[in-house]
Amino acid sequence: MNIRKTFLGIATIAGAALYSLPASAVPVLCQDWRTNHMYVDSAYVSSCVDAGTGNLSGNAATDQFLLANTGYTSIGDGTFTQVPVFRTTIGSLGQFWLDSNLWNTWSSIAIGFKFGTGNRGDNWFVFQLDQGTSTGFWGFVNAVQRGGGLSHIELYGAANRSIPEPGTLALLGVGLIGAALARRRKRA
Repeated sequence: MNIRKTFLGIATIAGAALYSLPASAVPVLCQDWRTNHMYVDSAYVSSCVDAGTGNLSGNAATDQFLLANTGYTSIGDGTFTQVPVFRTTIGSLGQFWLDSNLWNTWSSIAIGFKFGTGNRGDNWFVFQLDQGTSTGFWGFVNAVQRGGGLSHIELYGAANRSIPEPGTLALLGVGLIGAALARRRKRA
């Protein structure tokens, strides 16, 4: 009986510890909860960038997110894996992966999810990924209960912007002029 109580106590503590880890992160909501909306855990994303109807294609002429002039460029759709974990008529859950080497090229990466909801309600959502994120979990709530399956994921990147360093020649010139003026003052 003692072993049973000890095992039960250890299992309870381990279970509480495991359940408290995901509870420490907050879901980031994209769109009003009364319409089709999506959640991604705040451990993976910093914000919902945009959401709407239409398509995310990666083509600058037709992609609804790129047409909004958000400053992002399509990275493509071939650098991820998505596995639907759970799906019903009122929503679905899943996990995404992307190549972590993308962070070597892009300073900011956004991930777009396109759901087949028959152009009723919101069927695409774009989230800003946290720096270095290469995997995460998502949840979609299909308020209109029409379609609802994940069609595809599109990745967007904002280029690294180099910050110019101060002109060393100008700095040297100002220093030499200052030294010459100081020397002149000393002579006078």
